[in-house]
Amino acid sequence: MDFNYLDPTTTIFETAPDGTLRVTVPGDGCGLRVESLRAFPLSHPEEYIVLRDGSGTEIGLIRSLKELPPMAAKLVREQIERRYFLPQVTEIYNIAERFGSSVWDLQTDRGRCEVTTRQMNESVFEIDPGRFLITDVEGNRYEVKDLNALDDVSRARFLGKY
Repeated sequence: MDFNYLDPTTTIFETAPDGTLRVTVPGDGCGLRVESLRAFPLSHPEEYIVLRDGSGTEIGLIRSLKELPPMAAKLVREQIERRYFLPQVTEIYNIAERFGSSVWDLQTDRGRCEVTTRQMNESVFEIDPGRFLITDVEGNRYEVKDLNALDDVSRARFLGKY
């Protein structure tokens, strides 16, 4: 399989007038409303970034954000952060079962929230030992980065329901 790796020294990254990312590849054209997607979002979040224009056509692949000039890396990271919004769970106040769903009362690094999930076996995934991803009914994701880093009560609530 051939990959179209972008040359970090010649590819131009800029903010378009409408606030979206624009990427120009010399000799290949300009991509408008560019989206950045992580090929390996959990294991290599800063590497192998796929760029697609607004119509879904692939522009190319960035090997590593570290290879880009600082301003270009900043623009791509900002776009990625909007796409991969992933609050970190810091405390679990309650998990209540309701009609086959679970309602979580959580504290995250983005503030306190109430999250509704389907059955636990469909909504909570261990992605590394002690690291969990919770997906709510709307497709939003929340991360428990290290179960052992939670306070004893939060950990007990999580383990009692998981």
